[in-house]
Amino acid sequence: QQDNLAVDPVQPSMAEEMLGDAGVADSRPYVLLDSPFFPEFQELFDKHVRCIFVSELVRKGVDEAISNDVAAVISGACEGCPVVADNIVAVVSHLHLPFKAAELAQLRNLRVVSNHGVGYGHIDAAYLCERGVPLGFTPGAASAPTAELGAALILASARNLVPSVRHAGAPTTTSFNPYWYGTRVTGATLGLVGFGAMAQELVVYMRGFNMEVLYWNRTRREALETELGVTWCAGGLSELLNRSDFVVLCVASSPETRNMMGADQFRMMKSSATLVNIARGDIVVQQDLVEALKSGSIAAAALDVTIPEPLPRDHPLLSMENVIVTSHIGSQTKADRRRMAEMCLENLLAGLQNRALPYAVHQAHAHGVKRIASDRE
Repeated sequence: QQDNLAVDPVQPSMAEEMLGDAGVADSRPYVLLDSPFFPEFQELFDKHVRCIFVSELVRKGVDEAISNDVAAVISGACEGCPVVADNIVAVVSHLHLPFKAAELAQLRNLRVVSNHGVGYGHIDAAYLCERGVPLGFTPGAASAPTAELGAALILASARNLVPSVRHAGAPTTTSFNPYWYGTRVTGATLGLVGFGAMAQELVVYMRGFNMEVLYWNRTRREALETELGVTWCAGGLSELLNRSDFVVLCVASSPETRNMMGADQFRMMKSSATLVNIARGDIVVQQDLVEALKSGSIAAAALDVTIPEPLPRDHPLLSMENVIVTSHIGSQTKADRRRMAEMCLENLLAGLQNRALPYAVHQAHAHGVKRIASDRE
């Protein structure tokens, strides 16, 4: 269906800027991306737009690149940049390099910004809203696979799966410890911090373990309580932390949630409890988490997200047997990443064609933009 979508040339002169092998003018508009997609997915974009990749021009990985690198590409100061800023008409954030107001302001013909993912804190949404440039994202696409990983982390941590595999395969192992006990998941209490789509999916996946499920959220979801069999913590986050055996972070990163899990919160948790983070690394004060694990304030942690990513190789979280750290793989299934790429492309093409974005943080209209979504649970 997307192959039939045509994008009008942004400027009449653009058709003369690049000729293909057959000598036919290439009128695809220029789009700035932080990094290429998986080749199969990148081909979807290449059919419609000409992509300029920040990571390739600055010869850095996205984890190494900073806003100054974006600015260097936009200003043409970076060697090999094929166009000037005025020819770039859209931005796609794939692996979430920062796109802030100072850089976006240099793109005078910017029509749309399309984010690959749900969280868009790395993009200056307020600036785009004020300027009238629509911003798209991919809501819901990552919820199910990330919830799947949350279930896997709960089970893996509870049953000592990762250290057990290491021990079983170690060349020095001559016997197994019969007293290396794990924690039973069935009948335990699951506490969900945030109750958006991802948390709701996780409830469904864990239903077979006959868990008591508590949740705390900015707003109560009474209609879902009976449907999903969950209990609202009227006493707030502290009540949830006091009662839960497994605390799973499902909130988006925002000024209200950053560093919300620190020393005080870990002291509220059971000493036998496990913290699972499938949300964002900056929700947790990591040094406080290290101290809580060392002191026995909590029993274990399973983290798909950290600050930074990856952690320094000597970080204490990487050497603790009661900690699992995965490489931010929450939504990393091929089917789900393809769907996210398709949603990102649909938003991009809609913006270039001056149509309403199908998955919008905010839409453009004659009097600026209309905000219709939030990146918070």
